[in-house]
Order: sequence, then C-alpha cells, then structure tokens
Amino acid sequence: MGAFVRAKPFIIPLAFLCSFIFPLVFCSVLPIGVKSFFYSVSLSTKECLIFSLPIIIFSLVLCSAIRLGVNAIKYILIIVPMVCCSNFLNTMLSYGVSLVTANAGQDIQLVRNAVGLEQLSPVFEISLKNFISNDEALLSGVIFGLIACFLSETVTQKIIRFLEIVTKYYFKILIPIMPFFIIGTALKLQHDGILVQIFERYLPILLIFVASAYCLVLLLYFVLAGFSLSKAVMYLKNVFPAAITAFGSMSSASALPLSIKAAEENSEQKSNASVIIPATVNIHLVGDCFFIPMIAMAVMASFNMGIPNVSDYIVFAVHFVLAKFAVAAVPGGGILVMLPILQQYLGFSPEMLALVTALYVLFDPLITACNVGGNGAFAILFDKITCLKLSR
Repeated sequence: MGAFVRAKPFIIPLAFLCSFIFPLVFCSVLPIGVKSFFYSVSLSTKECLIFSLPIIIFSLVLCSAIRLGVNAIKYILIIVPMVCCSNFLNTMLSYGVSLVTANAGQDIQLVRNAVGLEQLSPVFEISLKNFISNDEALLSGVIFGLIACFLSETVTQKIIRFLEIVTKYYFKILIPIMPFFIIGTALKLQHDGILVQIFERYLPILLIFVASAYCLVLLLYFVLAGFSLSKAVMYLKNVFPAAITAFGSMSSASALPLSIKAAEENSEQKSNASVIIPATVNIHLVGDCFFIPMIAMAVMASFNMGIPNVSDYIVFAVHFVLAKFAVAAVPGGGILVMLPILQQYLGFSPEMLALVTALYVLFDPLITACNVGGNGAFAILFDKITCLKLSR
C-alpha cells in the first residue's frame, strides 16, 4: 500500500481537491439526472464501505496483534496502554478546544439556496446490513491475534502476508473510488447551495483546530527535549522529511521508512525505532484524535445539536479510542472507521456524516502530517521509558 501511494506523490491530494472543484464549476450546468446518479453512487459507495469495514478492521487488528506478539512481545504491555492513554488525552483535549470555539460553531448557519427547483434525490440506493459490528470485529481481531502468538513464526508470517494482501487490494480499490464518493456528496451540497458556505464559514474554525494540534505537537517535542530549544529543533528537523511525505501522500504508511529513520536519529536505543513506529503507525494518530472530534463538534453546533456533555463525550471518546486500533493509515482511512461511531454515539445524520467526511478529506494532508509528527514524538517518549527501565 505504501509503495502504491509513494509512486504517486501529490497526485492523491490533487484528485481529492478536484473532487470539490468539479461540483463548484459544473453543478449549475449538469442535468438533474446526472447529479442524481453521482449522488446515488456516493451513497452506495458509503454503504459498501461501512459494510466491508468489519472485515478490514478484523484483518488490520489481527495483523497488528500478531506483529506485536511475534516481534515485540516484551513491549506489548508498554505500547498498548501508552497508545490508549495518548489517544484518549488528545481526544479529550480536542473537546476542550471545541468548548472554547463552541460559540463560533453556533454562529455557522448553513442557509439552503438550491441552484435548481428540483430536490436532488438518489436514483438508486443500496442497503446492506452488517453481519458483524465493528466492535465485535475489533475484539475478534485481538483475541485471534493473542491466540496466533502461540503459533510458529512460519505460520504467523503466512497469516500476516495473507492479511496484507487482503488489505492492500481493498485500499487499492478504495482510493480510486473515493473521489467519486466525494463528488456525489459535494454535488448534493452544491445543489442545495451550501458547499461554498461550508468553505467560507468553517475555514476559520478549522484553522484554529490546525493551529491547536500543531502547537500541541511542537510542545511535545519541546518537553521531550528537556525544554532545550536546540534539541527540539533537531528532533523536528529529523522528522520533517517524513511529515512532508505524509502531507503529499495523505498516508502515514507511505512515510514509514522515513519515520523509522527519524526515530532512529532521535532515539538513544536505535533498535526501538523498528519496534515502535511500525507497531503504532496505524493506531497512534494525534491528528485524527484532534481533528475528527473538533470537526464533529463544529458540525453539531452548526446543526443546532449543541456540544455533548462531558459524560456523553467520554463514552464517545472511549469507543473512538478503541476504533483507532482499526484505522488504516491511508487517504481517508481515519474518517471511514469513525462514521459508525459518530452515528451511534453522537447521533449524526447521513448529511452530517457526509459533511464531516468532506471536511476531513479536505484537511487530510495536514492531518496526516500531524499524525506522523505526533508519532515521532511518541517514539521518543517510548525510547526514554524503555531506556529508563533498562537502567534500573
């Protein structure tokens, strides 16, 4: 998957950008039937993606669990709690920022002003019922992964290769069709006359979110450097090539070799880099933990739903963190797994889900670069903890 993305630097973000430009330019001249067809394709694609997610979640979690068991069993009791704590804290911090910007979100009122008299409705719909929930798939992947740890290394490596083939071809199919999913959604929003409003009115809040997340990452490097500015700059300089690669490809996986190299340069025990970076590239995502809840809160405010109270948000945050173990570090992968979580625990409607997806994809390059930067800081923290344990 990484090779596929690396072979096309900046092509993917350009394709996603064109998915928004096309509706803005051509929505007014396209026949209602054509727009309805694209909208139907978008809805059907979303339905198929959500239906197939449990299989991919099971494959990704099982593969990660096997890797941890075979290659880093002595670290598993350190890595998993650290990842859970980090993701949960970042998710709660995003809630705090959302509370600060709640008034701005409430001021966003999307006024519908349809470009045509006809209501845009799908010409066909696909309805699929999941045979297993995402939570069940996640738990099953963990259980089977723990069982697989007791198998021979030859067997586990064959399982990993098979799972990698499954997920590779899944995302090889997914990435090319994602622009069509976005085009259909964007055409619906533009037909209703609110796509331009979204860009205009959400942009200031989203820029606040970007600044908040990146300030947090910079602060982490400064603290891990022992409050030494020069050392923090050195850390960031080493991580910068990986972050740029992630920005251009919208994939943390494509930046994996550079992330490992950066972690080696920033660590005292260089062998730690080959353990922590591959093990956490899919599951420790600072950018996602900040951006998805923030975008969700802004959308809820603009739809007059208000910000959820702390207890309700904690329930959402726990499931959000658990779902992070099933995210694939590929373009759009972060939001796809979260759509059922947003729907079930925050009461998102299909229209709200489409809006969150569109906003996430629009900012995915920045989110992915933040994920890589945050994971680089996490690798330094892991190295310091393991070195401390070894010195005792």
